[in-house]
This record gives sequence, C-alpha cells and structure tokens, in this order.
Amino acid sequence: MAPNLWSQHLKTKITQSLVERSPTPAKGQSALYADTEMRGFYLIVTPTKRSFYVQSLVNGKQVRTKLGDHPALDAKQARDMARSVLVGMRGGTNPNEERRKARARGITLAQALELHLAARPLSPRTVEDYNYYCKQYLGDWLNKTLDELGSDRSAVRERHRRITEKHGSTCADSTFRIFRAVYSRGLREHPDLPPNPCANVDYHGLKRRKVDASTDKLKAWGKAVLKLHPVRRDLHLFMMLTGMRRTSACEAQTTDLHLSDKRLHVPKPKGGASRAFDLPLSGPLADLFGHRLAESPKVQRKSKWLFPADSESGHVAEVAQHELGGLTGHALRHCYSTLAVEASKVPNHCAARSPSSTASTSSRQTFTRRRTLSSSSITSMGMSSRGWPGAVTTR
Repeated sequence: MAPNLWSQHLKTKITQSLVERSPTPAKGQSALYADTEMRGFYLIVTPTKRSFYVQSLVNGKQVRTKLGDHPALDAKQARDMARSVLVGMRGGTNPNEERRKARARGITLAQALELHLAARPLSPRTVEDYNYYCKQYLGDWLNKTLDELGSDRSAVRERHRRITEKHGSTCADSTFRIFRAVYSRGLREHPDLPPNPCANVDYHGLKRRKVDASTDKLKAWGKAVLKLHPVRRDLHLFMMLTGMRRTSACEAQTTDLHLSDKRLHVPKPKGGASRAFDLPLSGPLADLFGHRLAESPKVQRKSKWLFPADSESGHVAEVAQHELGGLTGHALRHCYSTLAVEASKVPNHCAARSPSSTASTSSRQTFTRRRTLSSSSITSMGMSSRGWPGAVTTR
C-alpha cells in the first residue's frame, strides 16, 4: 500500500471517534489511516463510505482484504476481527482465497443452471428443455450446492439408475447430459469445486433409430401422404426429400424462398443463426414450392409461413400423422439419410448434413446428389415428377 496512491496517508490509532469524525475527501480522492498500535490494520475513507482493511504478507506476497464497512462494523469490532485475520494471514492463510472457496461451496444447481443459460444465446426450445429436465427429474437437487452434489458421486450414479428404471434410458441420459453441462459451467466459474461427478455415470448411449425405407413402405407412405390436407402433404414431402429438421421445415417463411435460383434460405437451423445456410432445391421441390405459394393464400390470407396453419404460431407445429405409420418428423430425416446412401453412395455420416451457403467443391457435389435423390425418392414412393405437383390436386 504505497502512500502515493492516496490523497492522504496518515498514521494514527483507529478509534470510533476517528471513523465518525474524519473529514470526507473531495470527489475522486481518498484517505488512508494506518493504525499505530496494530501493524497492517487500516481505515480507508472515500466520499461515499468508510471501510476497514488488513494487509500482510501471505507466503511471500502482499495480500489486502476488506473486513467490512462502517456503520455495519464499528472500530472495536473491526480491530478484533483484524487481529484474528492477521494471525491467519501470517500463518499462510489467504482470506481472499478462502472467501472464493466459500462462494464456490455455496453455488447451487439452480444458480449454475441460470449461469449456463445466460452464457450464450440459446433457442427457446433449448432453454425449455434445460428447465424441464432439471425441474422434472432433478427438482430436489436445485437448492443443493454443487459442492455437495460433486462430493457424492455414488448418489449421482444412483439417480441416473433410478430415472432409467422409471422413465427409460433416453430420459436418464438426456437428464444427465444436461446436468453434466450445467455442472461444468459452474466448475469453470469456481475451479475449486469437486470434479464433475458425471464421470461416474454409466450412460446407455443413444441408438440410431431404425427406419423401414423399403420400396413397399415408401409406396404405401406415398399413397397415404397424397390424401392429407394439401399443406401437411407438402410439408411431409418437403421433409422426406430434404432431410430437414422439423422445426426448420415448419418455420420456413415465404421471404426465405428464392425460386428464381432454386434455393431456400434457412436462417436459424439447429445451432443458431451462425449456422444459417441456403438449401438448393431440385426441380420437383421448386415446383412443389411454387404450387404452395399459389395455394397457401386459400388456406390463410397474408401468411408469412410456407406451411400455414390455424395455430397459435400461425404455422404447422405438430407433424405427427397416424395415417403415415410412424414415418413422420425425425423418422423422415433418418429415411432421407438411408435413401441418400443407397442412391448415391454418400457416406452415412454426411448424408443428411445441411449444406452451407458458401459450399466447398465436395459440398456442391453433395447438392447434386440431393437433386438426384429427390427424383429417385419420388419414384420410390410410386409417384412421378412429371407434372409435379400439378398432378397432386388439392382437396
């Protein structure tokens, strides 16, 4: 604490009278009073408050820590506290580190969840999932500290096992993937916490859904889909021929469609706006969307959605359709991946990968395969791209 850092640097015994009557410095200035009876005990006076501090060597380094402010702490209380803290500091205890560790021990799962959700922009669906799983399956842990949870790895493993028995392996794994992410965020904030206890969780592992994409199944699906409401019919066909995720497909807007150069802009795919891309459209898909633009006003006037519906959001939100025998939603994405591999020998891991607007040569080759896939898929479903979708009359 060098004297030239302060407007005033005085040595005197720190008494209650000094604390109450010492002059208030001008704005931007401060005064430091060093106690003459206890080395390392200080009073710092600023224009807004009067605070007690101690300073001493701790393991060879100067450490200063705040004891408290007046009037919550008077001179006698501060002196007694200073004596105790200085003894500890000269014995090698850093009170600032102890305070930081205490904060780490005090952070709860609920606070860590809040910290994680505020760390970066997340979609409303992701936030909803995090809150749901934590409250539904870990509700009694929300007010527990991470220090307590991290110190009892066996309890964490046991909770995963209990959720598995009661709600299934997928639910248990999803819950503890979220818990693992939340705990890791708290651990980054407070490195003194115990290691992530999810290292002791035996995850079941997600198994890829098996989808029947046989010719007979696709022909039956094709006949059934043509009997649906025109908007839902076109939505399912679009998802089958592109492998698009349900949310991106349902939330497609007319302003994102560019039929002149046969592309659909996807502004917010899974992963956020930073992963936005342009989806190239095959000839049949461009015809389908042209037909949809012409027909949508008959369903809902002045709608901004490509697949409008009489719902709270204004667009189709639920894609489940019992007439299609389970081949809806994400199953169509799996089906697309399977057909892509069969049609053009695309490696399975990239068959359903969404292209970006700035594609490389290999990506452009994948776009070409998408167009090939659309035509071959239409044939597999017992349809013909000739006259599409004019041959598909609305009801």
